[in-house]
Amino acid sequence: MDNRGFEWTKEKRQRKLRLIMPEELKNVFFASVYCRGELMDSTEGDPEKIWEILSSNFNNTGLVAPYQVHGTQVITSSSSFALPLRPEADGVLIEASSDSMASLRFADCCPVVIASDSPAPWMLLLHSGFVGTVKNIVGRSLAGLYENRPGSKSERITAWIGPCICRDCYSRKMEDPSTQNALTVFSPDNYLKKNGMTYFDIRGEIKRQLMQCSVPYDNIYEVEGCTYCNNDFYYSYRAGDEKARIFLLGGNTTKEA
Repeated sequence: MDNRGFEWTKEKRQRKLRLIMPEELKNVFFASVYCRGELMDSTEGDPEKIWEILSSNFNNTGLVAPYQVHGTQVITSSSSFALPLRPEADGVLIEASSDSMASLRFADCCPVVIASDSPAPWMLLLHSGFVGTVKNIVGRSLAGLYENRPGSKSERITAWIGPCICRDCYSRKMEDPSTQNALTVFSPDNYLKKNGMTYFDIRGEIKRQLMQCSVPYDNIYEVEGCTYCNNDFYYSYRAGDEKARIFLLGGNTTKEA
């Protein structure tokens, strides 16, 4: 695994992963993952505090920052959902006409970004942790897009799987009902039963779900590392980060100052 599709930057002691957009979307959308650093430490995962500091870099545009509930609901990046409102959702859809920025927060769960120019430019930000992956928020979201956008071409889709907890670090008790349910969903390639525990490869299962939706293998990018193993780079709830969060921010390039 390498970091194709991502670019590391560091500004004022704040690490950031910028997603490298395909040529056809470079002048339409951008997305960045703010990892462990001074800004994220000081704001403790509070999107309002984060936006007080960052908004001037984006022409003081509003920010959609849903209250994440490990579900499959997707809302639009619209001022009608922007802060101080916190509607429940785990995904945000951005279009070329969107009037607000979009964000999600993570601490072991997986940031997923999906974008295309077919039939018109769109970009999805998704929160897919263990529960969201079992519920297949990726597949449900893409199914909805295909249904509402006749003529969509899956070969024009690009996807980025951001930093999350790895398969060696994420385990659940075998007898847990949620484990048993997950075993009916996850591919056998993406879990391992060992010593009364089941280890789940969330990132691997998300990649499988993307390919089940006909996203080409070569169009899926993954970032190296594990939020738990590499806790010096990322935030991990399982490693003790109770408040601070990885912050995924995306929007139209026209919103950048």
